[in-house]
Amino acid sequence: MIVWINGPFGVGKSTLTKELCRRDPKARAFDPERIGWVLQRTVGLLKPGDYQDLPAWRSATVTAAGWQARGADPLIVPMTVLRGAVLRELFAGLRGRGHEVRHLLLDVSAPVLIERVENDDDDGPQAWRLDQLGAYLTARHDLRRVDAVLDTDDLEADEVADEAEAIIAAWRT
Repeated sequence: MIVWINGPFGVGKSTLTKELCRRDPKARAFDPERIGWVLQRTVGLLKPGDYQDLPAWRSATVTAAGWQARGADPLIVPMTVLRGAVLRELFAGLRGRGHEVRHLLLDVSAPVLIERVENDDDDGPQAWRLDQLGAYLTARHDLRRVDAVLDTDDLEADEVADEAEAIIAAWRT
């Protein structure tokens, strides 16, 4: 099974992924941003942040995630993808390779996300994360039509992991 964890930048996708992998020795993380990083530096045609527009990124993500999923149960993919067409293409490609794909949205209200980002110890991406909030809020309604939505407003990181772990366990049955 591939569990795609989506949500706004700064919601805690990477933190959740690390915790789920710590809790489950069969779980493995796969970060498609690494493919984007390579393409940005080797292709030279991309501006930072727009690699999801490149068919090569989408194709390489499907290929690499499909390969990684062979040895994982589940493969956890923490990646913000706000455009439905891109998600459909990625998921169709993975399902076409025989993988079960589940989509978990970590949701958060704007005021809570702003507070979390502003209080984050990692100063580098704060302004960028806040700049992306409008795009998430625009896409939020459509994104909520996923396999599961986990509202993180009132949850600590370990509670988010507990809830996500229960959701994944239910998907396995």
